[in-house]
Amino acid sequence: MIWRDAQLSDEISPSDNPNVNLVLTVHYEEKDSWNPLNGTTDKRNYKSKIKLIENGVTGAKTLREWDLPSWSLGDGIFYHTKSNTLFVLYGKDDEYGTLNQTLSIYPEVGGAFSYPATPEKKIIFQMAPSPNGNDVALITASPTNEDEFTEFELSILHTKDKKVQSFPLSFWTALPLYGIRWAEDGNKLFVRTPDRILVWNGNELVETKSFPDCFTISTNFGKWAYESASIGEGGNVVLGKKIKSPKQISNLDQIKLCR
Repeated sequence: MIWRDAQLSDEISPSDNPNVNLVLTVHYEEKDSWNPLNGTTDKRNYKSKIKLIENGVTGAKTLREWDLPSWSLGDGIFYHTKSNTLFVLYGKDDEYGTLNQTLSIYPEVGGAFSYPATPEKKIIFQMAPSPNGNDVALITASPTNEDEFTEFELSILHTKDKKVQSFPLSFWTALPLYGIRWAEDGNKLFVRTPDRILVWNGNELVETKSFPDCFTISTNFGKWAYESASIGEGGNVVLGKKIKSPKQISNLDQIKLCR
């Protein structure tokens, strides 16, 4: 059985500028599996390449490239053009698609840095950079020996000074009744739970009676900010319709799924 090079289909993450987009390619090695329970092939040695490309009249131009030591997902990469910052979640090699991920931030100046410092002790359930590029919202938890989670937290990471504000949460899961959503100006973050909505206002996390009608899109750029995205002629990225900004409502029953 021989290991051979392979790759996943390219994924696109639009930035805050529709003419500048990220293209993610995940590479790995694979071979046919003797055990059908392992799937069609065994896979190993995941690596990722992220390209920042700009649409042009004669075709796309590559502005920057980043190489990651493992896999990433299309909904875990964001680029903010006004702050020239890349936000990316990348996983643990040979554990494709699991929650064992690290957040790395690549600002224009000051050098790249990662969070958390000891990723094996903290699981990232959700990550979303703010629309102004100044902060990153993270929902985290600590794994237990019984494959469960405890110590749920909302953390706000400030990209300029690397300081972190953390607030305890009673529980978190992947169900739609839980979610986060940045305000369009990036100065507030709304946190949805089944029975109430909280808001981070820059200083504290408090209950609010006014909130967005959509939490299934957490910020206004990235993979889910448009209805579709594809690579067209000359390598230019062709974007579909932009998802509308959410409306402010006061009734939990009026919250809807946006994708």
